[in-house]
Amino acid sequence: MRRILILLLAASLVLAGYLDHQLRMVEQTDQLVVFLVRNTPTNFLLVPVIRSCPTPATPEKAMELLLAGPTAEESERQLIPSISAGTKLLGLTVTNGLAKANFSRELQANFVGGSQLEGHLVQAIVSTLIQFPEIERIEILMEGERVESIAGHVLIEYHLP
Repeated sequence: MRRILILLLAASLVLAGYLDHQLRMVEQTDQLVVFLVRNTPTNFLLVPVIRSCPTPATPEKAMELLLAGPTAEESERQLIPSISAGTKLLGLTVTNGLAKANFSRELQANFVGGSQLEGHLVQAIVSTLIQFPEIERIEILMEGERVESIAGHVLIEYHLP
């Protein structure tokens, strides 16, 4: 009987240690929302996708997850990236509520789509960044410079939103 109690106590301690470890892992992750595109037979829809990331969740990490596009998860199989292929984030600064997101030229050069997809691309960047309380406005730059538009449909030469 004593052995059984000792074994139960040991098993309880191991289980408690495992649960404590799992709880600490959950506490060490934050949730971020990135925006991807769902391609339907008649439309393109911008959809929010929740991603876990190690703490602290930063605007740079959010942009990294956005640029990575959909994962291999079952729930993301029908999603496509909202950002042009090959695009890199060259820098991101936040000063006085203004986030300046500096992208490589691939954002413009590799863009494939019309006005709706261009609108989704811009909105994906803005919506992903605006979730941070320190960000009120966004400026999209390419290679450090302002551009009028990515593909001629949506003006981005002004602070967004």
